[in-house]
Amino acid sequence: MSKIDLFCYGTLQSPMVMKAVTGQYFSGKKALLDNWVRYRVHQSEYPGILPQADAQVPGVVFFAIDPETLAKLDEFEGEKYERVEVSVTLEGGNRQQVQTFAIRREYRHLLSQESWDYDRFLENGLARFISWFVEDRRDFSDRGDL
Repeated sequence: MSKIDLFCYGTLQSPMVMKAVTGQYFSGKKALLDNWVRYRVHQSEYPGILPQADAQVPGVVFFAIDPETLAKLDEFEGEKYERVEVSVTLEGGNRQQVQTFAIRREYRHLLSQESWDYDRFLENGLARFISWFVEDRRDFSDRGDL
């Protein structure tokens, strides 16, 4: 499998979360995903996206994600999300085909109608999310690469 470019629109935008999940820090570039909308998952600190005309989701593209790292990200996202091919506009105006994690159709009912905001997550939810990740998902932290 070759390396891919990945658009992250939720918790994985945080270098702390990305490091906790993959064991690595990545640099990225801001981007916008057109014709998608981002909502908070009910009773959670993370979002999901749905196709929706005239909507836009901000995020970050991380480049050249290797297969081993992608496997960790697939495990983190779980069965409720699938990787899909999308086109984003990178900061600076260039368009690029990338992959992103979208909530699967059969799990869309889990989304609230509340938009999810990254800055609000950093202020109010990051500590709670990291605690949940470390305490309740020890299978990730027991990999030995954190």
